[in-house]
Amino acid sequence: MRGGSKTLAALVALLLLVGPVGCGDGAGSDSTTAQASAGESTAGDGASKQGDSKGDGKGQSGSSGEQTRDPGDASEFKPRHHSDSGGGAEQFKVKGGDNSVQEFGEEAGTSEFEAAATVLHNFLDARAEGNWAAVCQYLSKATVESFEQLASRSEQGGDGSCGAVLAAITNPAARGAMKAEAQKADVGSLRTEGDQAFLIYTTDGTILAMPMADEAGTWKVAGLAGTPLN
Repeated sequence: MRGGSKTLAALVALLLLVGPVGCGDGAGSDSTTAQASAGESTAGDGASKQGDSKGDGKGQSGSSGEQTRDPGDASEFKPRHHSDSGGGAEQFKVKGGDNSVQEFGEEAGTSEFEAAATVLHNFLDARAEGNWAAVCQYLSKATVESFEQLASRSEQGGDGSCGAVLAAITNPAARGAMKAEAQKADVGSLRTEGDQAFLIYTTDGTILAMPMADEAGTWKVAGLAGTPLN
């Protein structure tokens, strides 16, 4: 790992601390993750909105009467087929820019690239549908546990599952942009080093990097949104 890189440092923070950084279009996943990246207070507030909910999305908050959001049913999510252009990280290098992610570790082989890309697409599709229970299936164990731990600190109690927490803290206004990202995401590279990696993909000309974590031979998403590289 190359030292002194702000971009790489931020992405490693995502991988280790689950502090999502939003996409750079201002109306996309940035809206989704702005609340999450605010830290414990935001996630705690979102979890507290669960109130009397039993996890079915129909409960009412004990303090405000606000209806809780349904985290969805993971069994209802059906993965879709996506085609990716591949080509490796060299194509994403920015002249005179910070290319530490593009140069991170080494380029993965075809089978590993395809497996990781499939996980990312499933994550993006589930997120676009608002099926947060399914989203959590594609997140790394450490990421899931971090959300559940934040929920456990809430004074309100209620459904403290990963899906319920994500449903509570996600801005519904970001739904359209999340759908667009899921439809247009084109994965070009998987850079790996040990059990850490970054998938580099594009959406409408924006180059994004998503941190990934290898768990027993399966790549998992380790953030809520990709970080712009250009």
